[in-house]
Amino acid sequence: MPIRRLSVRGVRNLAPLDIHPHSRVNFIYGDNGSGKSSLLESIALLSSGKSFRSNQIKQLIHHDADRLELECELDETGADAQTQDLYSLRLRNGDVLFRLDGSVLTSQAQVATRLPVQVIEPNTFRLLVGSPEDRRQFLDWGVFHVEPGFIEEWRIFRKVLKQRNSVLKQKEVSWLDVWDGGFIEASEKIHQYRLAYLKAFVPQFESTLAALDAEIKVRLHYYPGWEKDSQLKDILTRQQERDLQLGYTQSGPHRAELRIRVDKLPAADVLSRGQQKTVVAALKLTQGILYKQSCGNAPIYLVDDLASELDSRHRLALCQVLEDLKCQVFITSIEKQQLMDSWTPSEFKVFHVEHGKIEEESLS
Repeated sequence: MPIRRLSVRGVRNLAPLDIHPHSRVNFIYGDNGSGKSSLLESIALLSSGKSFRSNQIKQLIHHDADRLELECELDETGADAQTQDLYSLRLRNGDVLFRLDGSVLTSQAQVATRLPVQVIEPNTFRLLVGSPEDRRQFLDWGVFHVEPGFIEEWRIFRKVLKQRNSVLKQKEVSWLDVWDGGFIEASEKIHQYRLAYLKAFVPQFESTLAALDAEIKVRLHYYPGWEKDSQLKDILTRQQERDLQLGYTQSGPHRAELRIRVDKLPAADVLSRGQQKTVVAALKLTQGILYKQSCGNAPIYLVDDLASELDSRHRLALCQVLEDLKCQVFITSIEKQQLMDSWTPSEFKVFHVEHGKIEEESLS
């Protein structure tokens, strides 16, 4: 579902803008600090409620503004295709409002299902060097978007986990058996969703990585959050005393991790920065491929600073996979020619950003 029109107000140094991006490839160039990344950041924020540059949403709001407003028109596909209008308002005090065609949406998840976005940017290698939570969230993005029932099961699990932790903090040992049954049932459902997704993900990832760089040999290993050869029930019993001391649950899907290794070592300890970015790009592209196989459309890709960490060969390979996906892409670089040398798609638009203002360039 590509973006037909994008409107941004009150984001960082960007001047108020309304653009009509191409449904396929959009090249965006300009000097450092001109606002290129802020444009991509706006799309990511509308989709996920998060910035890929800051953990503080307040930092995204222009210093002279009390709010930021994001709006886009989305083109549906199919015989009965229509345009949808998606709107988000965020106030400096933290209040948020979402609307779809004028009707209020109640959660960020409802927005994400309509605007799936993948980001590839200079710090994406943190997926390898960051915390297990980073990789767990990456895995669950894929499960969430291809398994409609996952989000509700995840909410149930989080509720049961919260209740069990409350019991542990209050040292109510007699209540643990009551909550353990529900916790184990909910945990197993989350585990099965992830396993089913990874069954398709792993071979596709290996194929995609080979397309980017056949010399990098990486293997994915899934740790469910408890010992694989043990029953979660037995582990909870064995860890009960320690859980009571700590006041929280040590084992379960909330401790799961996607481990990325070269031989038996963490990939981050073996690969160069450029190789790490290639691996992360393969991970992100694989999610888009599986999403398209499941839903019929690819997510929107935001590629910030294409030249960072990747040489020309790897840039060309990355762009070829994006070309094959036939998805909408927003891709930035400092120099226009560097973009055009990496990729010359048949359908595209070029935008220049200067001092927070963005203008579409004539291709003639």
